[in-house]
Amino acid sequence: MATRLVACYVAACDLCGGTTDSDGFTPHFDTPQEAVEYVTASDDDGWTLAPDGRLVCDAVRDAAHEDIHAGAGKRMSPCAMTVTWGASAATALPS
Repeated sequence: MATRLVACYVAACDLCGGTTDSDGFTPHFDTPQEAVEYVTASDDDGWTLAPDGRLVCDAVRDAAHEDIHAGAGKRMSPCAMTVTWGASAATALPS
């Protein structure tokens, strides 16, 4: 049986230790910088790299997480997407 050691990097929240992105996945990268760049790519939401160097996830809703995101000008929404259906969306498709 052949085996090999494979090393990778994942972003880890400095507050809670979480590693999942907003979709619930834990992406793996070749370098620590790639992991941080991936989770902090959005200026509006997502993870925050605080000025003091702490990396903070967007999966936990508590005062500690929210304060750091707010300090970076980000807001934590209760969900990633909102869909609003208008009256025209209620039209039935032909059979």
